[in-house]
Amino acid sequence: MNCNRCLILKLILIQALLALSISSVTEGLTVKGAIIEMNVTPGEHISKEIKVQTSNSDSPMDILIDVMGYGQSPRGGSKEIPPEKDTSPYTARPFLNVTPAGVHIDPGQQESVMLTGDIPQDVGAGGRYAIVNIHSKPQGKGTVGVSLAINVPVRLTIGGTEQIRKGEITDIKLEEPISGRQQNVTLSFKNTGNYHYFVKVDASLTDKDGILQATASAPLSFSSVIPTSTRAIEFSFLPVTALKAGTYKVNAAAKLEDGTVLAEKETSFTL
Repeated sequence: MNCNRCLILKLILIQALLALSISSVTEGLTVKGAIIEMNVTPGEHISKEIKVQTSNSDSPMDILIDVMGYGQSPRGGSKEIPPEKDTSPYTARPFLNVTPAGVHIDPGQQESVMLTGDIPQDVGAGGRYAIVNIHSKPQGKGTVGVSLAINVPVRLTIGGTEQIRKGEITDIKLEEPISGRQQNVTLSFKNTGNYHYFVKVDASLTDKDGILQATASAPLSFSSVIPTSTRAIEFSFLPVTALKAGTYKVNAAAKLEDGTVLAEKETSFTL
């Protein structure tokens, strides 16, 4: 089995496991309701319960809960953005609250936290996003304590508004060394729309005469790309026959799950 197929199978397995997951676990801290997705309307009051639990073997734990901005790493993981840096026009943070803001949990016990909010009448179109950051107070002795943390993504769809799925490929980088046997490529894709979606990539490698030498693809992303975020997508060309010296062109297309093309970009290299 070649490396490209191995990568595809691994990513499909990760996506399947995430789809089946109903909770999020960080060492001894467990959260049920680890992803909150809701269809909402302007003026609506929303409320969602999040259950936080520890295992019987854990020590008593003090938990703090904050509503933060929703950021994503280039690989797709969620990350919290502090209020002073949360400048996205698609943020839901300003109109969401959590109560209580802190709880004490004894070993094996469960506590409920309520996420509430009032959707502004002028909220706008598309989606709105926030992170509920659940973290323990630092534990341990000495100058360095250990804190457990879980991010709960909040994705709100504003009903009755246009959901724009747009994007652009901002960069295509060929990994060094340039190779005629296996060329690894990293593509940077930015969501320029107002709504989150999954993205995949199909690419072709042609010679100076336009003759196809190889194709490559990256399967549907395991997490959706939220507006303004950039995703790094990797794939590899594996020509049946090693490429000869010359100039070659890479064409890549980023697509939605249904095959709709969002963006295309070309680059070239010389062996």
